[in-house]
Amino acid sequence: MTGQKENRYDVAVIGGGLTGLTAAVYLARSGKSVLLLEKDSLLGGLAQTERMNGALFNLGPHAMYEGGAALQILRELNCLPDGGYASKGSMIGIWQGKMVSVPQDLTLEENAEWGKLMGGLSLIDTHSIRSTSIQDWVDRHVRHERVRFFFYAMCRQWSYCNNMSELSAGYVIEQGQLAGQGVRYVDGGWQTVVNDLREAAIQAGAVILTGRSAEQIMHKDGIVDALLLSDGTKIEVDAVIAGSGPNEVCRLVQGADRMSIGKWKEESSPLYAACLDIALRHLPHPERVFALGLDQPLYFSKHSGAVQLSDNGAHVLHAMRYNGNEATRDGMADEAELTRLLDLLEPGWEREVVAIRFTPNVLVAHDLRTVRHGGAGPAPGPIVPEIHGLYVAGDWVGGDGRLADAGMASAKQAALEVIRNV
Repeated sequence: MTGQKENRYDVAVIGGGLTGLTAAVYLARSGKSVLLLEKDSLLGGLAQTERMNGALFNLGPHAMYEGGAALQILRELNCLPDGGYASKGSMIGIWQGKMVSVPQDLTLEENAEWGKLMGGLSLIDTHSIRSTSIQDWVDRHVRHERVRFFFYAMCRQWSYCNNMSELSAGYVIEQGQLAGQGVRYVDGGWQTVVNDLREAAIQAGAVILTGRSAEQIMHKDGIVDALLLSDGTKIEVDAVIAGSGPNEVCRLVQGADRMSIGKWKEESSPLYAACLDIALRHLPHPERVFALGLDQPLYFSKHSGAVQLSDNGAHVLHAMRYNGNEATRDGMADEAELTRLLDLLEPGWEREVVAIRFTPNVLVAHDLRTVRHGGAGPAPGPIVPEIHGLYVAGDWVGGDGRLADAGMASAKQAALEVIRNV
């Protein structure tokens, strides 16, 4: 650790979500002086949890996969949250506004193919099909139409993507393999993970500033030398880890369009969703815990029960529409569609409402993991080759996992690169 003076740090981390907090913990524990900046007043980003009338709402459905990078890193940092596992009950598909259940409503032949497909998922060599679209893979390996629709619905759930012709088969099936090891919900909501990482970073010596935003990552002769804040403050640094999306990174770096980060921004393909979060006193149909749209990109799941998500016994449900690259869909139309989904699965639910929140056009991920990049993000790794000391991290960086898995894995990798090289 260098001798610290005012406005001088070894490393600045931009972004106070799971990605930035993970990087800050690793860096501070290594002895680096660390400044973490978060432009919002609260830490957490997409991992924030809001309390409404005693219910704890994550920003839409959130889960971690056993075997995924996020849980591995949280164990390593001694920040593993309490949690429980998603129900293994029967799956309901929604087709033309009606429920189709597995196995009851499938034929013997369809059930046999579905069982073989899902039972053999763990045996698939995903590395060999990362440059194959999931649509092409399904066309070759799945015969029955309804089985294809069920499998595509699972792929949407694993990837948050609705574009089967562009989505990497190796990437999405690998996520399915991880899901098969266990889908873990977080007791008390994901804010508990954010808070634990924050405390770990502070205890290790990191300085965390909220409500402060970066204006420019300054570099000279291809080397990072300072971070300029929006209020005019200049922070001298030897390295910067940008834990934000590619558009924000490019905004912060002069000349970015002529660098790798400009190329990564142009090649990224963000994903959006509409989320309806509901807490009910009683469930009209408690046996219906999980459903996916077959002819529409819809999701429904009960997350409470496995974990505590209220202080008054309310049941927390999440309904979502996968909107792909559409950032400006009609929010009222999406809310109406999700309401109809609830009417179908939990008729009479509106009489039991404790809390309800609709959020349109939520940015879910900065990239959909296409065949073009072999299922990896547009940024192959955290190093920005044109600027020594500049690193990127997030769900669009590297090839490890999705969402929190990808963000935290790339954050760890970026921190280790700083520790070795700066």
